Amino acid sequence: MHKNIRNAVRTFLIEDNSVICTKYKVDNVGYIDIPGGKIELDETPQQAAVREFKEETGIDISELEKLGKIIVEYPDRIYNMEVFIATKYNGFPQEFNENESFWLSINDLLKNEKRYAITYLLQPEFQNVLKTKSINIKFLVDENHKVLDISTIQ
Repeated sequence: MHKNIRNAVRTFLIEDNSVICTKYKVDNVGYIDIPGGKIELDETPQQAAVREFKEETGIDISELEKLGKIIVEYPDRIYNMEVFIATKYNGFPQEFNENESFWLSINDLLKNEKRYAITYLLQPEFQNVLKTKSINIKFLVDENHKVLDISTIQ
């Protein structure tokens, strides 16, 4: 079976043990994600990260640092994601037709069952990987976004 591959970005904005999250109101209602989305044609991953963050949160971000790459593989599709962390921002989380954005404590996020695989990078066992900016991880997930396996990629 051929799986569609989508190139995308996700960007963490962390302050005082809280992270900016989005919660979907249309598809996958109630699921929490890290802001990001598809890389458009003729757009660099950094440009996509800044654009998508603004579209999903209303916040302007800058001074992005690349953390690495993750692959999220579903039964029918694959997401190849460039992962960033923003060190500067301007603005406040906002609500939109398709999603709302907000600051959420990392502890509360990790307790939530309705969250996407990317949020697993905030778990304690990944703290060293985040600090060294050397993320190369593959998440195998089911159609309900449940993580079935985590492995390292080359």
